[in-house]
Amino acid sequence: MLGRVLYAAGLVLLAHAGYSAIEHFAYLKTIGKHDSHLPSDIIIELAVSLLLLIQGAVLVAGPLKPVSLQIELAKKSIELVDSTPGFKVVNHRGRSLFCAQ
Repeated sequence: MLGRVLYAAGLVLLAHAGYSAIEHFAYLKTIGKHDSHLPSDIIIELAVSLLLLIQGAVLVAGPLKPVSLQIELAKKSIELVDSTPGFKVVNHRGRSLFCAQ
């Protein structure tokens, strides 16, 4: 629950930082300045929103699985692993070589 709240807060802050940046550049355009730097409060808001988004995503993602497949393969028998249909080729050239014409 906390992860989803952090993620939602991060999204809201990110949207607000983007809106603030657009408004800032529009203001600079109306007064005739062409300064390309954002104010520090928008940059801080952007950084905080990214941290909240990252923390929320980490909390929502759940536990990580091990990289090694030994634990997963130890639960399965060799017949189940060996009999996967992904390794069977049923559409091959033998049909066209040995067909009776």
